[in-house]
Amino acid sequence: MTDYEFELPDPGEGLTEAELVEWHVEEGDDIEEHDVLCEVETDKAVTDVPSPCPGTVEERQAEPGDVVQVGEVIVVIETDSPPSGGEEAEAAEEAAEGADTEQETEAEEEDPEKAQAEAEEEKTEAAEAESEGTAEAEAETEGTAGAQAEEEAESEAEGEESQSPATTEERVFAAPRTRAYAREQGVDLASIDGSGPNGRVVRDDIDARVSGGAATGGTAESGGEGTYAIEHPTTEIEPVEIDEDEERAERRDLSGLRARIAENMSRSVAVVPQLTSGFRADATELVDLKERLDAEHDVHITYTPILLKAVVPALKEFPMVNASIDDTTDEIVEKYYYNVGFATHTDNGLMVPVIRDIDSKSIVEVAREMTDLAEQARERTIDLEDMQDGTFTVTNLASFGEHRTSGTPIINYPEVAIMGLGRIREEPVAIDGEVEVRPQIDLNLSYDHRLVDGAKANQFMEYVIEGIEDTDVLLGRL
Repeated sequence: MTDYEFELPDPGEGLTEAELVEWHVEEGDDIEEHDVLCEVETDKAVTDVPSPCPGTVEERQAEPGDVVQVGEVIVVIETDSPPSGGEEAEAAEEAAEGADTEQETEAEEEDPEKAQAEAEEEKTEAAEAESEGTAEAEAETEGTAGAQAEEEAESEAEGEESQSPATTEERVFAAPRTRAYAREQGVDLASIDGSGPNGRVVRDDIDARVSGGAATGGTAESGGEGTYAIEHPTTEIEPVEIDEDEERAERRDLSGLRARIAENMSRSVAVVPQLTSGFRADATELVDLKERLDAEHDVHITYTPILLKAVVPALKEFPMVNASIDDTTDEIVEKYYYNVGFATHTDNGLMVPVIRDIDSKSIVEVAREMTDLAEQARERTIDLEDMQDGTFTVTNLASFGEHRTSGTPIINYPEVAIMGLGRIREEPVAIDGEVEVRPQIDLNLSYDHRLVDGAKANQFMEYVIEGIEDTDVLLGRL
């Protein structure tokens, strides 16, 4: 019999931790391979963790509510059949992750031999992070790498400005998972002198930059050009004072989905200079189209799927509204695909499922997919891939109330725009010198003012509104 230490597996997509929600086994229980051991909550979903082998649960090493890091032991299983080939499978998975990440983040094609070497080196990243205190000594044994580390140390001692490990012509030496973590923290890798071998940037380097209050490369040079990275203010934050009587107030961790929402909203506002413009459209023909479609099809048609489709021709006409800014390279990323997200309220917070390639789907297909994804989001069973790669977002500001008249939706970074939908109201309007009561809909567009100017935002919305007010025009564009 072997005591197999089962570590929290990597859920992918750059996630580094999960909160243990509930155990499905007790110590002493006999289990089979693939039996569910526990449920964990990642940033976006609650998922089951299956057993990798048959055996007996010897020791649970985490409790419900604990936040567990990927790779941390969560349970010890006594087994005659421990899983084999784990290291090889992990290396292959990380190599594939490295290829995907490099394709997204690198502007130039990498040498296949270098990519393979990086995948092999990533296997040792955890050990490097733990031995950061001896990284300098190890680096000195690496020949030229040691000379470089010593030279940098002397430069710092003399008060000289240390050099970045990469320039615009030389990519940063870091593992794919480290790159993903740096993006999450809003850190420019090019501004960090890596403490790992050969100047490799490891996770602790990023943590040190964040804890030092300089989570950006704002003062670093990269080919003589500045970067649009997060600048944290040096304001001293005081703890919130409350009545410590447990019957009058309590404290609980900001964790799970709510923590991710807080992080994403803070990053969006910190990075993006956001401007919101308000618009109003006549909804007479929109109401008529919605009622006709709802009567003719077996799926319930609301206004939202129609308006999701209505923005697509405008995104094609004004491609900058469908683009992004890569804040690590100061590049505009133009996207020729249309993945539109829709904000969905759940008991745990706001989630944004994404309808991929929405331009190739009918209004009815969009309505059906919206219904399915919204239900999965509310039940926390939605796949992570259904929450990612959005290029534009629509949020319904009219939900859960009748009196809201406007709002300033926050951009779903790194997208550059989000459109908020108001409630359709009967309002008096002037038509050819006469006052008539007609249904009106308020629309609010928040946009990244670095890439979208006010004039371009107005033109984009006028194009959308033209389709709303004349559904023959809209249907002709779809």
